[in-house]
Amino acid sequence: MPSFNSKVLILFPIFNGERTMRKSLDCIANQDFRDFTAVIVDNKSTDRTAEIARDYCEKDQRFQLLSQETHLSAVENFIFCMRYGQDHADYFCLRACDDLSSPNFLSALVKALDDHPDKLLAAPTVRRVKDGEQRVLRPDPVIFGYPKSLAKGTVPRSLAYPSEWCYGLVRAKGGAEILIRRWSEYPHAWCVASYVVAEFVMRDLAVWVEEAEFVFMEGSGSFEKYGAKTFFGKLSQRLAYSLGCYRVVNKLPPISLGTKIKLFRRLWRDSRMKTRYDLEDHLLRAMRLRS
Repeated sequence: MPSFNSKVLILFPIFNGERTMRKSLDCIANQDFRDFTAVIVDNKSTDRTAEIARDYCEKDQRFQLLSQETHLSAVENFIFCMRYGQDHADYFCLRACDDLSSPNFLSALVKALDDHPDKLLAAPTVRRVKDGEQRVLRPDPVIFGYPKSLAKGTVPRSLAYPSEWCYGLVRAKGGAEILIRRWSEYPHAWCVASYVVAEFVMRDLAVWVEEAEFVFMEGSGSFEKYGAKTFFGKLSQRLAYSLGCYRVVNKLPPISLGTKIKLFRRLWRDSRMKTRYDLEDHLLRAMRLRS
C-alpha cells in the first residue's frame, strides 16, 4: 500500500474500467496544477484495468496503484477511498474511470479552498455529456447563504446544485467526515451523490468555482439499475432523502417552527426533482388513468 502525505490527492475507485481509463488518467496528468498524487484503487477488476494502471504508474511517478484484497461493493470502495483521502492529504477528490475535466480543474479548486478556509468543498461547473449532446449545469444562486436565509424565516425556492459536486475537491479536515457519514447513512444507491452534497450546501460550506469544469459522461443506466420500481420503494427513498436533509437543521442556527415546517415541505418537493420519483404519476399509471 502506498504510504505518503500529499496536499492534493486524486482517488480513482476503479472496477473494470479499461475502455475509458487511459483518457481519464491523461486528463489528470495534463492538469496545469502539477503537485498532486493520484491513487488508482483497483477493486479486484476482471479486465485489464490493473495492467493499464500499472503501465501508467511506471511512466508517471505521480500515479500509484493500490489493489483491494477482496472485491468491495461500489459504496464500500468509495468510502474506502474517502477514508484514504482523509488520512493522506490536505485536499482530495474522487474520480471515476470515464470522468474528465478542464485543465484548470485542480488549480482553480485548490485556490478556492486556499482562499476560503471556512469552506470544506470546492465545487465545479458540470458538463453532462450523453449521446453527443451536452448540458452545462450551474447551481441556483439562491443556495448560497442558506443558513442566513433560514434565520430570516425565508426558505430558498430550491436546493438546486449538480449532484456531481460530490466529485469536487474536499478539505480532508472536516469535509471528509461529512462525506463519509452521509455516504454511509443513506440506504439507497440511487441519488446518494446528491444526498451527500446537501449538507455542504445547507451549511454554506461549499464554494462554487465557475471557471473549473467537470465533465460527466452519462449513459451508465444507473437510474434503471438502482432506481426504485415500486410505489412504496419510491416513497421510502423520497422520505429517506427528505428526512436526511432535514436533519441538517440540527447543525444550523436556531430557526422557528414555522420555518422548519416550510423547510421540510421544500425538501420533500426537492426530493422529487433529485430522485425523479413522481408518486402521483406512478399511482395514475398503475390505475391506468395515465398512459
